[in-house]
Amino acid sequence: MTSNSLNDPQIIDDEQEDDEKLSDQDNNKSLSSSTSDSSNECPFNHDIASKVSTAFAKATGIDMEFAIQLLKDHGWNIDQALKATYEAKEHAQSIMNTKQNWKDTNEKYFKILSWNTDTTDSDEVELNNLIEKRTETIIEILLREKPDVILLQQVGTFALTLIITCLSSLYDDESIQINSSNDSNYVSIFTHKSTIKKKHVSMIKNSENWNMLKVEVEYKNSISIDLFNAFIDENTYSYCFEQINKNNPNHIILFGISSQISDTFWNSHTINLDDLWQMTDQRPETTYTFDPELNSNITGNDKPERYDRIFFRSSTSINNQLKPVHMELEGIQHIKTSDIVFPSTHWAIQGYFDVDN
Repeated sequence: MTSNSLNDPQIIDDEQEDDEKLSDQDNNKSLSSSTSDSSNECPFNHDIASKVSTAFAKATGIDMEFAIQLLKDHGWNIDQALKATYEAKEHAQSIMNTKQNWKDTNEKYFKILSWNTDTTDSDEVELNNLIEKRTETIIEILLREKPDVILLQQVGTFALTLIITCLSSLYDDESIQINSSNDSNYVSIFTHKSTIKKKHVSMIKNSENWNMLKVEVEYKNSISIDLFNAFIDENTYSYCFEQINKNNPNHIILFGISSQISDTFWNSHTINLDDLWQMTDQRPETTYTFDPELNSNITGNDKPERYDRIFFRSSTSINNQLKPVHMELEGIQHIKTSDIVFPSTHWAIQGYFDVDN
């Protein structure tokens, strides 16, 4: 495609044929040669950039705003932007196919879902309206999946109120502020009333006002599980896992976290918990929960990261009461009112466990 000139009828929409013809210099300029610069600055004038963006959006079937962003991200190189678009679509479809195949099985599993909702309250009316729409889709997904345990991070006050209200008939809930000095950002644990009995709730905190939520539960009146939920960084990492390692060894541990900690940091530290992703075949399509290549909510030039994880530890007294068998990503659908906006900047993680009573 890059060998064609900018006013080639295969590229430019037929409806634009009556537009003023480009100069000879622009006519002879190929997309590949004019976009060899790796910077995001557009090498075209406004009219040409508009034509390229319109044609790209129409050819790929994506929203104009997203088309422009993709072109910018790839230095206005059509080939690279197309490659990224189709790879993203194929990747998303692969995730959906795998998810559906797994959900079509008839076996019953213990399910846990962990999600950084990125719904922190805002002073801007338009942004709050968007947060409301995103939260509505989050709620739809939670009610569709109905996991036994839901762990949410970075939940704003308004979003949390909506979620609690809509889930209250099915779930018990506990929430705490991520930081005691910030009352608009929470971590929450929801437990399904039909399968889980809540035994004890506590908050673990350090001297810097960082908080972690712990809920001790019993699953189907037979399996003791301690649920932990936190948003951590490199400064709270050590303290967080030190506290979890002090936990009752006869209880199963399930720990959902969100962070902005890089894989490099994780790989250089050892913890005494199993990573659900690593225990379920480390499938490539479930690697990244923060993925700028697929998630158009993310702006900037960030690279894909596994910022969100679920950790697991078996009971020392009774092994394999819960056995991890599958992990998938949720939240990869657009909200109803937009074809480019997702429920969050993060994908959710959903884990499936075999149950041995």
